[in-house]
Amino acid sequence: MCGVFNALFNSNQILGRSRNPWMDYAKGICILMPVYRHTFEGLGNVGIGSYSYNGIRMIDVFTMGFRMPVFFMIAGAFFASSIARKGVGGFMNGRFRTVLYPLMIWGGIQITLQMLFAGAGVNAQRTPLDYLNLILDPRKLEQFWYLNALFFVSTIYALLHYYAKFKIQHQLGLALVFYVISSYCERNHIYIGFLSGVTFYYIFFCIGDALHKVVLDEKNHEWLSSFRTSAILVPVFVAIELYCTSLNLAHPEESDFYVQYYRQEVFLVSAVIGAAFMIHLAFLLQRFNSMRWLRVVGYHAIYIYLSHMLVTAGMRILLVNIMGITNIPLLICIIYPLGIILPMIGFNIARRLGATWIFTLREDSPAPKPKPATANTMYFTREAVVPRESGSNTPS
Repeated sequence: MCGVFNALFNSNQILGRSRNPWMDYAKGICILMPVYRHTFEGLGNVGIGSYSYNGIRMIDVFTMGFRMPVFFMIAGAFFASSIARKGVGGFMNGRFRTVLYPLMIWGGIQITLQMLFAGAGVNAQRTPLDYLNLILDPRKLEQFWYLNALFFVSTIYALLHYYAKFKIQHQLGLALVFYVISSYCERNHIYIGFLSGVTFYYIFFCIGDALHKVVLDEKNHEWLSSFRTSAILVPVFVAIELYCTSLNLAHPEESDFYVQYYRQEVFLVSAVIGAAFMIHLAFLLQRFNSMRWLRVVGYHAIYIYLSHMLVTAGMRILLVNIMGITNIPLLICIIYPLGIILPMIGFNIARRLGATWIFTLREDSPAPKPKPATANTMYFTREAVVPRESGSNTPS
């Protein structure tokens, strides 16, 4: 039984990795939130609609202020070490192989299936023009805006770092300008296509980079996983997120995006505090080696993000249109976990068949490498904190 479980989820390799387990924990926690959001939204027109269930909706709205900024901050936290290890060319190549390539592959698959099954329970209406929107206007294409924004944010950031010699203070200044531009455009309904995601989320990638020495230096891990830190963060986190939740619920016409669209100064505070709490929670789980299944989920986060909409939509069509089930809580209890589990199984089946190219062009090593004797020794480069690993420059 354990062998079957490992074949489906690759758990032995993932749990055998010794570097930065907190990162997989954080991504595991965070990927649960957009999958829940998209499951909830997809049931909006079923029966009396998911929005009629206030308790279920509260779970979704409470996480609106921080769930996606956390992903950008985690990516930013590893920027300096990636550049130091690979150089700008290697970094850009990695962005293409792990972000842009799967965006085009899975975006193309999803758009094609939405056109083929139009009228068969598919909520979205697609045209061939939407293939171009994967680059030009990804906000029209459900979850794919995130990959578009991550690719362009990290690309612009890397080019300015390398060619313009931007230090972190320059990046922060530019990020604030971008954020103001994005806020102005949102408030005045000026649509700028893919640039809306780039200008809005650039600041969160930048904050992650600014704090990389904090989260990557093991000397800080004790207080990052301390209950004293919990005592400070928990009340602040709960207070700001409840405040944002009340604002969003008071403006239902904005589909829960009121704070993000019209109170960007509040959203920024909410995102930073929410991300701090999520990262702290990840370090707590790492400290106690608890809920290890979240590490497995976090390792697969990008693959879940790419394909979960196909799973949740397919299951919704099966359960609602074919089986006639319209009970919203029951549908969420079935569809939501499958939207997480089936993409993981799909990726590992592809890995076993040598077909990971369907998801990524990154090579996936078949077994964990032994931990070098000096892996816990940390040293500082000019820009990054990097685990010293003698004779190895293999990316994590």
